[in-house]
Amino acid sequence: MDQKALEYTRNHYDRHSNQFASTEEALKARATGPGAPLKKFHNDIKRQLINRFANGAESLLDFACGRGGDIWKWIDAGITVVKGIDLSPGEIEEARKRFAEARTKRPGTELRYEFVDSPKLGTEEWLEPAQYDVVTCMFAIHYFFVAEKALKQFLHNVSINLKDGGYFVGTVPDGRRINECIKNGRTYKRPMLTIEAHWVGGPGPFNSPYVCAIGDTVTGGDKGTVGSFEYLVYSSVLVSLAAVYGLKPVLDYGDPNLAGFFDDADATKPLKHFKPHFPNSDRSLERASSLFAAFVFQKTNGTPTAPGAGTRLQQLPQQGVLGKHGREDEVDASASAAQRPLQRRRPGLLNAKLQQAQQQQQAQQQDEQQQQLAPQAEEQQGQQGEHHSDLRNGRTQETQLEDAVTGSCEQPVQAAAGSGEEQQQQNRDASAAGGVVESTR
Repeated sequence: MDQKALEYTRNHYDRHSNQFASTEEALKARATGPGAPLKKFHNDIKRQLINRFANGAESLLDFACGRGGDIWKWIDAGITVVKGIDLSPGEIEEARKRFAEARTKRPGTELRYEFVDSPKLGTEEWLEPAQYDVVTCMFAIHYFFVAEKALKQFLHNVSINLKDGGYFVGTVPDGRRINECIKNGRTYKRPMLTIEAHWVGGPGPFNSPYVCAIGDTVTGGDKGTVGSFEYLVYSSVLVSLAAVYGLKPVLDYGDPNLAGFFDDADATKPLKHFKPHFPNSDRSLERASSLFAAFVFQKTNGTPTAPGAGTRLQQLPQQGVLGKHGREDEVDASASAAQRPLQRRRPGLLNAKLQQAQQQQQAQQQDEQQQQLAPQAEEQQGQQGEHHSDLRNGRTQETQLEDAVTGSCEQPVQAAAGSGEEQQQQNRDASAAGGVVESTR
């Protein structure tokens, strides 16, 4: 990640940290400002996403955790182990303070939450001692679109720290919608939203900076400064690069409550755009909210699926995890087995499956031969004729078997990529705008 861009972003968020003496004071200010409807709506979306994809999970890793605004969402979801990482030391300090306050309100609940600051997420490998059930990045992945190398490093860090079958959940501003706002110029200015293009020439898939300042939020400027610099994100770029690291988009969240937060047209798309309704606010606040979208990826080689309602991502230790009501949640073993995610394909798995199937076929043929005491010559001739016929058609039993195994492994990848028409649209997006996806904090 570009050092200058990193320092600018870190300084911006450091200025917004420790503005209030307590969490209660911060919540009161958030509930009364002009941006209150947007903040509540965005927090409701994050809570629903966490409840859907991380409820009852044993562990969660939050990249770009900020001031720990999701601490109570994690606690209410019954998540025991959380690690939050952010580049801003000031925001990490505030996150630790908020967690200390939260612990006093849930005495007796096992909570192992840790917060650390680091600028390395987009520059170096970050490997935790153990993998996590869920990885999140809320309103921040767009910062890694400063360069292709930075995004690849970040997605690598997501993948190596996420268990097979685990979920990568986040929210992000859509580059296409940013471009729509400034299609008649390089600046869009309304009472609650300001967007300024800062790229040179046309926008590309990476390093296309812009300023997005939403009034009364952490993205806005203060003390005479501009808002935070962000980078255009296009869904086609995000999805294609995520696939390189074994992350496939979950298209169906399987939750009608969540569906109500997003545009109906996005039901089968990787990005689910927010559908805000703030009747008592300036219309530009709704426009600001509608720039954003949610995404969910699953680390699996199979067709990505949403977890079953009320089931865990993985079976937890026998003692369970204390839930939102302070009681121990029970592990539904049968439901867990039924909803167990498909495992990510490992190197050589295709060849191993093929070899195993061939060995089973050969053993079966040997058994049949032993049972035939005196095979007839014309039967042998018939078998040879069938075999030569297969050779002429280029379809030996071995070839058929290999095609079957390959098809079972590759079909989910094609399904995750979406329909041909949608893929063509994504390709046109990528070529027209340089191609990528979302962000905000």
